[in-house]
Amino acid sequence: MFGHRKKHDVDSYSITGVLRPVEVPEEQQPVIRARQLQTVGRLTPIVGLANVINAAVVVMSFWNTPAARLLGIWSVTLLAATAVMLGANIASRNKHKKRDPRTPPSVIGTQKGIERYARFSSLLGMIWGVLPLLVMPFTDYNSQMTVSIIMAGMMFGGVILISRIPEAALSFLIPITIGYIVGLQLWQDPRNDYLSVLALVYAGVLWVTTKWSHRQFIEQHLSGLAIQQQAQLIGLLLRDFEESTSDWLWQTDANGTLVDIPMPTLGEKGSSFQAMAKGGDIGSLFLPTDTKNTLMRCLERKQGFRDLVLNVDNEDGAWWSLTGKPIYDTVGRFIGFRGVASDITQSKAIEDRIAYMAHYDPLTGLPNRACLHEQLEKIALTPVEEGNERALLWLDLDNFKWVNDTLGHPAGDELLCQVASRLNEHIGSAEIIARLGGDEFAILVEMHGRDALLDCIQNLSDRLNEPYEIWGSIVHCGASIGVRIVEQHSMDIDTLLKHADLALYQAKESGKRTWCVFTPELAEKAKARRGIELDLHRALENEELTLYFQPQMCAHTGRIVGCETLIRWNHPSRGLIGPNNFIQHAEDSGIITRLGDWALREALFAARRLPDDMGISVNISPLQIHSSSLVTTIVNALAVNQIDPSRLELEITESVLMSDTEFTLDRLNQLKDIGVRIALDDFGTGFSSLNYLRRFPFDKLKIDKSFVEDIDHNDDSRAITQATLELARALNMTCTAEGVETESQKQFLTEIGCDELQGFMISRPQPLEKLSHLFPVLTQQEADEALATKRASGDADTSVIQLQDAANRRHRRMG
Repeated sequence: MFGHRKKHDVDSYSITGVLRPVEVPEEQQPVIRARQLQTVGRLTPIVGLANVINAAVVVMSFWNTPAARLLGIWSVTLLAATAVMLGANIASRNKHKKRDPRTPPSVIGTQKGIERYARFSSLLGMIWGVLPLLVMPFTDYNSQMTVSIIMAGMMFGGVILISRIPEAALSFLIPITIGYIVGLQLWQDPRNDYLSVLALVYAGVLWVTTKWSHRQFIEQHLSGLAIQQQAQLIGLLLRDFEESTSDWLWQTDANGTLVDIPMPTLGEKGSSFQAMAKGGDIGSLFLPTDTKNTLMRCLERKQGFRDLVLNVDNEDGAWWSLTGKPIYDTVGRFIGFRGVASDITQSKAIEDRIAYMAHYDPLTGLPNRACLHEQLEKIALTPVEEGNERALLWLDLDNFKWVNDTLGHPAGDELLCQVASRLNEHIGSAEIIARLGGDEFAILVEMHGRDALLDCIQNLSDRLNEPYEIWGSIVHCGASIGVRIVEQHSMDIDTLLKHADLALYQAKESGKRTWCVFTPELAEKAKARRGIELDLHRALENEELTLYFQPQMCAHTGRIVGCETLIRWNHPSRGLIGPNNFIQHAEDSGIITRLGDWALREALFAARRLPDDMGISVNISPLQIHSSSLVTTIVNALAVNQIDPSRLELEITESVLMSDTEFTLDRLNQLKDIGVRIALDDFGTGFSSLNYLRRFPFDKLKIDKSFVEDIDHNDDSRAITQATLELARALNMTCTAEGVETESQKQFLTEIGCDELQGFMISRPQPLEKLSHLFPVLTQQEADEALATKRASGDADTSVIQLQDAANRRHRRMG
């Protein structure tokens, strides 16, 4: 911006910039022309007087020459033209005086005035331009120099006097310059050539000077206009401020005593400003605060201050903003302070409310996460007193989602309020109790001795695990607590919070509704867990995962009818790892979806090597059920490998159905429409199995091995197993018993009508190549040839279309 401005200024004062026309707003042109006429009109008498004096000098100088007669005629003509010009000027000024000053100048009138003055100037220029022609042919060289001096004076004096009107100046300058040069040339003297050139230079300089003066005149006018408009705007703003402001002025003497009653600028300001009455001490008006101490230091040191927020010592508890500066008399002696005060009580209340909302939970009134961090940073700077123990408790409700889903969110809010009440009631002396969001809370507590601290935590856990009564309903919602003992006050806050969270995670792993103290081993476990999660990402890229197959045998014929697929991980350094050691980590990190999609593709790829009447079972995780890619992965894998959908069996646990049940049931129905079979795994170990069986027609129930392993010596397990088989038959489902390891187990299950058996007695999970003794297994080349033959028959495209149509039909029904 400044660079552009600098360039503009340089252009304005260069020769081309001066000669270039000035851009004037159209509405300002009449005003500027009127000012031009007014300025030149004041100088017109001087112009006339200059003409008369110069004419008299010319006549007296050349009266005794042959040109005397002609000079008489010339002087009379000049006097007549001057008289007319003066008369016209007097008439114009009288007319201007009669005009109402509030009336804007006329566009046509001002333009005609400029043109009229230019004509007068041209006439005078021509009269003076004739003078050299009359005198120079009849005079000697010295007389010619006198004429040159007179002509140069008229050129400079006349143009400068009427320079406010460039048109008039040019009209005067051109004829007088031409007449002078022609007169010089009539006298055949080589020296006159130099005078002619000099006359042209004078004329050029005068013209540039006239243009520069005119530009300055216009720019000054426009600048003055801009300043005037700005002043009007500032005046309007000041008047608006005076009408609406709540500010007032105050002043003290050198001792800090108010010397005048503060008066508001305009309007009613309220009663608070009246507290600054004459004779009072300004320091006594405010309650003791750090800001008041700042005010007193500034008054003592005679320093200015701005926007000090002070609490007024009155019943209203008002807040003022105070600004002031020291004032001195003409000899530099300090005489007091003067400033402005404003009542900011309302805005201060709003500001405090915003600050409260930023640092406190609006539901429970407890400090929030941001406030917890601030408090921990302050407390971390103070050492733990000798003999005391300080701990950070990280608390999470165990069954909060169930309360929200079954009783509604208002009930969940009421539960959170009751939890906050129990926390305040049980640990009222805590350093801080905060709600972190959702159903998470944090407590910083300090007790005398480790035993007292642990007893307090145990009592708190017992209290939080007691039932809650919410609007007539009894709610069991325990809490898991992670505890981080603070050994030193300088511990990093982020590390402290992370350790407390790890302890909470361990408490939940231990069965919930309990508490756990952080130990370095937990950090090592977390580190190992993160390492496994990172290795899992690499395992998929490096093809370290493989599928094992566990056969399922028909209990009546002894024939292998299917296989369940189980993932194994060939870790580069840890060797072969079973799913129990990494599946949960995959669930926690979210990679289980990619892992499950891979397992589906690999299982159906391997199914090509099995007989066409053998099924293939794949376990599906809760996250995978909600994956948008699940159906697409299954359809594509079935189509690519040309597997009959009825051969694929998806095994789900009851935990899959406990999250977003309606969506899950719709997704399972979508899969059944494709032709895939659905099995309910680990039946009997959940909470609502019968309800799910009523709402969704499963194809198979799988009896959990925990019942099967006890049927040899536990009557209850035998009864449950038999009841499950009867339930499956009643619902037209097949039933598979897992964990069959002994002949007696096999015999009992066969006798009571179990359809399929699975366990170590039939076979341990093995790679497909090692199961060829139980059922025919094709080589990969044979499977590829069989698939090529099937595709050549044209069945492949038909299968793809049928699978996709089935999926789309179900998707439209769900929509």
